[in-house]
Amino acid sequence: MSAATLAAIHARLATIPEPCSLAMGKPTTIADMGLVEAVALADDGAVTVTLCLTDAACVHFRAMQAYIRDELMAIDGITAVDVRQTLETLWTPDRVRGAAA
Repeated sequence: MSAATLAAIHARLATIPEPCSLAMGKPTTIADMGLVEAVALADDGAVTVTLCLTDAACVHFRAMQAYIRDELMAIDGITAVDVRQTLETLWTPDRVRGAAA
């Protein structure tokens, strides 16, 4: 798979809303919130997205999985999408884009 496909994946992830931010009236994306831990793209077009959620018991995880899967499957060349959650890394506020260091 090409660098262009990987760039398209990251661009699409940067548009996906973070559900709790919508509920709080301060919309942001999963990318800006720092939830995207890793993206892996296999030669056969299979994508694995690993999220670092703000809460390991996030009630929105299943809906986010479906949303991300639908968005990424619309990209030419993507054959499968697996969205996982890492339990090895804790989310902290410094992951937010633009957060003070």
